[in-house]
Amino acid sequence: MPELHNLSARRREIVEEIDTIKSMRKGTLSTRHNKVTNKNSEETLNGPYYVLTKKGAGNKTISEPIPATDAPRVQEEVDNYKRFRQLSAEYVDVCEKLSRFSDTKDEGKKNLTSPRNSRKKSADSH
Repeated sequence: MPELHNLSARRREIVEEIDTIKSMRKGTLSTRHNKVTNKNSEETLNGPYYVLTKKGAGNKTISEPIPATDAPRVQEEVDNYKRFRQLSAEYVDVCEKLSRFSDTKDEGKKNLTSPRNSRKKSADSH
């Protein structure tokens, strides 16, 4: 069964890929700018300022300021979390498909007598 082999191989690949993810963060990294009006009434933008926004307890939004020097690393961690979620969902799908193969294989065994019934029949025949 090539499909069974492919699914088993994909399951191993997913686990290996998840294992390569060393750090992750939930949320979204965004940039913000502040409008500042100078003495001449001219508006300028200050920034960018980086903010990690995520959901906390009770679905409360939490915003965490991120230093500009850390922004690339934090963005990578956010991307890693998204990748982890994708891989986890795919892992569940692959495992469900593999379970269906197992269910199909086991259907042929359902018609066999259980050990308890076998002992009962052999005792009756003596």
